[in-house]
Amino acid sequence: MQAGQGISGSSEWRAHWTVVMPCIAGIMLCAAHGYSLGVMIGPLEREFGWTRAEISTGPLLISLIALVGAPLVGGAVDRYGPRRIALFGILFFCGMLASLSLATSNIFLWWALWAVLGSAGMFVIPTVWTAAITSLFVAARGTALAISLTGTSLCAAITPPLTDYLVETQGWRGAYVGLAAIYAVIVFPLAWIFFRSTADAKGRAQAGEAAAPPPAGYSVKEGMTSPAFIKLAAAIIVFSIALSALTTNAVPILIAQGLTTGQAASVAGVIGLGSLAGRIGGGFLLDRFNASRVAAASVLAPVAAVLILIAAPGSTGMAIVAALILGLSVGAEVDACAYLAARHFGLRSFGALFGAINGLMLFSNGLAPMIANFVYDMTHSYHIFLWATLPLCAAAAALFLAMGPYPEAEEEDVPGGVAVTVH
Repeated sequence: MQAGQGISGSSEWRAHWTVVMPCIAGIMLCAAHGYSLGVMIGPLEREFGWTRAEISTGPLLISLIALVGAPLVGGAVDRYGPRRIALFGILFFCGMLASLSLATSNIFLWWALWAVLGSAGMFVIPTVWTAAITSLFVAARGTALAISLTGTSLCAAITPPLTDYLVETQGWRGAYVGLAAIYAVIVFPLAWIFFRSTADAKGRAQAGEAAAPPPAGYSVKEGMTSPAFIKLAAAIIVFSIALSALTTNAVPILIAQGLTTGQAASVAGVIGLGSLAGRIGGGFLLDRFNASRVAAASVLAPVAAVLILIAAPGSTGMAIVAALILGLSVGAEVDACAYLAARHFGLRSFGALFGAINGLMLFSNGLAPMIANFVYDMTHSYHIFLWATLPLCAAAAALFLAMGPYPEAEEEDVPGGVAVTVH
C-alpha cells in the first residue's frame, strides 16, 4: 500500500519525522544563490561596472535551464528515487556556488558560471525533496510539505545578513566560497544520514514494505494536457514573476528607497521570518481546506506589501511590515503548488509533473529580477515594476480559483484522505 495509507498523521510523523530535516536543509540550499544575489549586486557593480540587468542575467540563465532540466530531473526522481540525486546534487551545487568567486570583468564568464550553477541546481530543486515527502506522508502531507519548505523561509531569513557579513569580512569572492562551504557542511551529512523515500531501498525497509507498488495518477502526457495543469502552470508563472522581483531584489529596492545596505539586508531577512509563519499556517490550512482557495488568498497578500512600500518610502518600520507580509505570501507558494499537483495529478508521475511546474517557477524567478532591474536601469526607480505587480497578483489568484475542486479519487482510510488515484 502507499506509504501513509490507513494510518493517522501522528503515526506518519513518528515514522518519518527525520526525513523532514534534510528536506528543510536541502530546500535552503537550492535557494541560496537567489537570496545572496541582492547583497552581491552592489559590490559587483562597483568592481566591474556592470548594470544590474547584466548581473541579473545569471539567474535568468538558470531559469532557462530549468525549463528543460527540471522535468528531466523530476522524471529521474520518479524512476530512481530522490536520494541518489540529492547526494550528488548537494556537492555539485555547492562547488558551483563557490565557483562564482572566479568571475572577472568579462561578463560572459559571469554568465557561463551561472549556466553551470544552473545545471547543478537542477539536482537540488524542490521537486527532489518534496518527492520524498509526498511518498511518505498522506494524512499529514500538507503540514509535512509546509514544514519541509520552511527551508526557503530560513534561507530568506539567514542568507542575506550572512552574505552581508561575509562580504564585509571576506569580500564578495570570499563570501561565495564561505556560503558554499557552510551549506555543504550542513546539508550533506543530514541528507546522507536521514534522507529517504519509498522509492529507495532504505525508505521501503523503514516503511515496512518489501517493495513499493506503482503509485496511481496521471501519466506525464495526461497530466500536462489537463486543464488543471495549464491553470496551475499559468498561475505560478504570473505570481512568480511578481513575487521573485520583490524578494530577490528586496535589498536593492530598499536601498533605492533610502535604507542603508545593512538595514536593507536585515529587513530582507524579515521576509524569511514571515514566510516561516506563512508556511506553517499554510500547511495547517492545506490539510483542512481546498488548496486552490488557500493559494488564491496567499497570492493577494503582496498587494498590501507593495502599497506600503509605495506609500512609505524610506521608512524602516513600514518596510519591515511590508517584508513580513511578503514573507507570509512566500510561505504558501511552493507548498500549495506541490499539494495541488499531488491532489490533482496523483503520485504516478509526480516528479515529472511537479518538476515541470518547478521549472516554470524557476524560469519566472530568473526572468523577474532581470526585468525589474532593466526597468531600474532605464528609469533609476523600481516604482513602475512595483505598480505592475498588483494586476499580476490578481490574475494569479483568479487562476488558482479556476482550478476548482479536487478530482474524484478512491477513498483512503485517513483523515481528509488525499487523492492518490485520479479517475
